[in-house]
Amino acid sequence: MPSNELLKFIRISKKRGVKNLNAYLVEFHKRTSLPIASYILTIIAVALAFRKKRGGTGINLAIGVGIMFIYVFLMKIAEVLGAVAGVDSLLYVWMPNFFFGFLAIFLYYYARK
Repeated sequence: MPSNELLKFIRISKKRGVKNLNAYLVEFHKRTSLPIASYILTIIAVALAFRKKRGGTGINLAIGVGIMFIYVFLMKIAEVLGAVAGVDSLLYVWMPNFFFGFLAIFLYYYARK
């Protein structure tokens, strides 16, 4: 379902009094947070590529892949927790982006030295 139809469905369901719409809200918020996450992960990758280590580029590649897997793991946890009734799905979906955004800023400034 396209985003505009999903938003219309959520509005209609709220008017009808449907209680747990968090699964739909998680999907809607995920559609906006994942494109931002690609930029954040790209900044992390660039910051890791600038750092030279004695072990070669394989170490930086392994760190980057590890960070990516941790992001995907946290995103899946946030989706499940955000789908629970009574919580703010927007906060849970964007939480990994906030955490890794700060990590990207830290790595970017650290790599410039």
